[in-house]
Amino acid sequence: MTLNRDTVGEIHNYGVDVKNREIYINEFDDSGESAGVDHRMLQMFIKNMNILKNLSLDPITIHMQTVGGCWYSGMGIYDAIKNCKCKITFIGYGQLCSMGTVLIQSASKRMITPNSAFMVHWGSSEISGHYLSSQNLAAFEKLAAQQMVDIYAEKCHKTGAFFKESDYSLSKTKAYIKRKLNNGDWYMSAEEAVYYGFVDGIYK
Repeated sequence: MTLNRDTVGEIHNYGVDVKNREIYINEFDDSGESAGVDHRMLQMFIKNMNILKNLSLDPITIHMQTVGGCWYSGMGIYDAIKNCKCKITFIGYGQLCSMGTVLIQSASKRMITPNSAFMVHWGSSEISGHYLSSQNLAAFEKLAAQQMVDIYAEKCHKTGAFFKESDYSLSKTKAYIKRKLNNGDWYMSAEEAVYYGFVDGIYK
């Protein structure tokens, strides 16, 4: 990796290293506070992704640490990665929680650093306003929750040693994940995340 002043500036100011085709997803706002996955992160990511994929179809590496955030903004990032024709490697650092654990499922290669925490859960929402609108939103979020389980299960069923050893079908894998989520936040070490198939390996 070759660094010069322009490259360092790209990484720190815009979260992209164009020459080495790497994107650094930053969850901090202008005040330095953690904003999680939000619309600003989505907008910056889309810009950086479009820059790299328009230059070439060579592989792209994404680096991220996050406590989670907005489902809708997160799914925008998820779709951008899934629809990209470049091979994507996604590396999680420190902690990859909530929406971050969904995002990593979109990549061709999913990695996590050795001492990272990996946490999946149902998430939370605030529903207010007219009761009919609240009912509609609740129904939509129920579908989103099922979509999340489907995303996890697709990868876990294919790569998770736990599900292979247990000879689980895809439907049984989904049921197992739901049971774990119903017990509350499901924390895993890096090794456990690999064992269950949420990631492909440990990045060293």
